[in-house]
Amino acid sequence: MNRSEKEAAKITLPPVWLLVTISAIGPIVLNGVLPANTAVMAELQTSYGSAQLVLSVFLLALLFGQILLGNAADRFGRRPVMLLSLFGFSIGGALCAVAPNIESLLAARFVQGFFAASCSFLPRAVVRDVYGQEKSASMIGYMTVAMMVAPMFGPAIGGFVTDNFSWRWMYAGLSVIGAVLGVFSWLFMNETRSAHTANSKRTSLIDASKDLLQIRAFNASTIMLAGTVGLYYAFLAGAPFVMMESRGYSASEFGRWFAMVPVGYLTGNLLAGRFSQRLGVSRMIAIGAIPGLLGVSLLWLLSYSTHPFSLFIPMNLIALSNGMCLPNLMSAAMSVRSDLVSSAAGLSGAIQTGFGVVLTYALGVMLPSGDRWLNIMVTFSAAYWVFGLWLWFSTNDGSGDNDDALRVPGVRVPGE
Repeated sequence: MNRSEKEAAKITLPPVWLLVTISAIGPIVLNGVLPANTAVMAELQTSYGSAQLVLSVFLLALLFGQILLGNAADRFGRRPVMLLSLFGFSIGGALCAVAPNIESLLAARFVQGFFAASCSFLPRAVVRDVYGQEKSASMIGYMTVAMMVAPMFGPAIGGFVTDNFSWRWMYAGLSVIGAVLGVFSWLFMNETRSAHTANSKRTSLIDASKDLLQIRAFNASTIMLAGTVGLYYAFLAGAPFVMMESRGYSASEFGRWFAMVPVGYLTGNLLAGRFSQRLGVSRMIAIGAIPGLLGVSLLWLLSYSTHPFSLFIPMNLIALSNGMCLPNLMSAAMSVRSDLVSSAAGLSGAIQTGFGVVLTYALGVMLPSGDRWLNIMVTFSAAYWVFGLWLWFSTNDGSGDNDDALRVPGVRVPGE
């Protein structure tokens, strides 16, 4: 057992229920508010393009949050950054709930998204602190199975609250959830950053990013993450417009059909949790690509229909693929430097989020001119994903499953 393994063995994992619940915040706040877009348009007297910015601005805030808070978690520890983020997220939700106009809502949404960034990557970094690459991929897969139970009902609950009460109550509820989780984290979350990482030279944000971007396997896994998550972001940005504005379905109907997406993702996570440690990261990434590419093809084949199944059956397959691939891709990205686990999680997340910002903004502009733009953007994301897949398997013959293959020559990992 080497030094890092001995240190990891001394670190205890915080309560899994707490990590799972914190992780659930990101998907809930990302997709749970989407059925409210039409109500926001009406109450704040704005256009669909402006209302759609609640997603784009949130993703932009995630981008900055993942970079800055990821590096902060490596420099100052996981626990203090998590506490700051949860209480900051709570404040952002409260500001969203009382926003008097679209400009104020978007500004508050940025605050909410910036601090929600830690909820997306820090629980995964905590798991990676304690376990190795394949084991952490399996653990992340199992964590996400439980994590997706809440987002499965997010859009349905958001649609119900919007139709029967007000979209403002959704943001108020998220604010309360953030504050409660902040208290629980204060009570139960221990520090998992290893001793040699804590005592080593603190790497600046710029230096950490530069070191990570020199590693080809990090770049490959990050490109795949951007492509796979881009499929999901494109759907989140385009499906509400296509289904509700173009095809005339209600917010509640959209929420009920949307449940097919997390069901597919949950199934993929179960498969990742069951087989990642046995088959290895590279094989799971390759196998997971198959249903995703099939789903993109099916989206075009069913484009003649206006029934919701033409959107949600293909997306169910894409979500299945995401569920299989993402835990392995996240683990691979975080494994390239043992002293930069949170920085790697944050930077890779920021890059994929930046890709999502471009997609969602473009769709907000283009969709009013035709539903086919949703298919086009989904296909573009799939092509980006395939490019990352090629780059991954051309790196050291695809041997991304062992740590040596993941590191660039000349970059020494402190503590080894």
